[in-house]
Amino acid sequence: MKKIGFLVLLAASIQAAWGQSIEAGTVSLGGSVGYSRTTTNTTNTSNNVNTIPISTTTYSFETTNTRFIFSPVVGYFIADNIAVGVNLGYQASKDVSTTSAPSPPREALPATITLQIGPYFQYYKLLSAQFGILGTLSAGYQKSNAYGYDNGGNGTTVLELKGSGIYASVTPAIVFFPIAKLGLSASIGSLGYSQFDYNFPTGLNIVTPAGHQSETSTFGATFGFSQLQFGGTYYFGRE
Repeated sequence: MKKIGFLVLLAASIQAAWGQSIEAGTVSLGGSVGYSRTTTNTTNTSNNVNTIPISTTTYSFETTNTRFIFSPVVGYFIADNIAVGVNLGYQASKDVSTTSAPSPPREALPATITLQIGPYFQYYKLLSAQFGILGTLSAGYQKSNAYGYDNGGNGTTVLELKGSGIYASVTPAIVFFPIAKLGLSASIGSLGYSQFDYNFPTGLNIVTPAGHQSETSTFGATFGFSQLQFGGTYYFGRE
């Protein structure tokens, strides 16, 4: 009898845990934020055979990339644990390079800014009253201002590239509820597609070539601690 009572209690506990839900009609307001910083060091050494004695030239480069992401969202639960809404995205990425002798360091480029807007679809799988798994499918329109050097000239002219296109991504996350109305989430990457059509770069002293087209597209999975993002969501109407 004790074993039967234990099994009944265990089954009831499992049913209660898997029976948790965020009810239809709930309104959610929140967002996520992420920051990463990576440094790459490169050293190139070459021999100049045209000098006597033969001389050696060494170039050392250190590049630091910083990335900041902020994405506010608002949603509505059309069914238990299923939400739809609108996502806004802001990303700033900047590379700062230093160069050792014999070449002086070049001017730091402005940050590349990417803006996104589009709908999203979310599904929650709550494992208990406080923990769950969250999947987000999002897609929409994006635009970007990117910068680079004119390596075909003197290597110091700064070029600006303006582009626009579409994006889509699937992002898994874990979510923790310290209270029923507040969810804290964490993710480490996504599976995504991104496409941009770029205008002819400004900064070049030439006329835009006739029929100019420049398009880039990427597809793949990007996961890792450099993609770490934390989020917080408040659920209006949830008890």
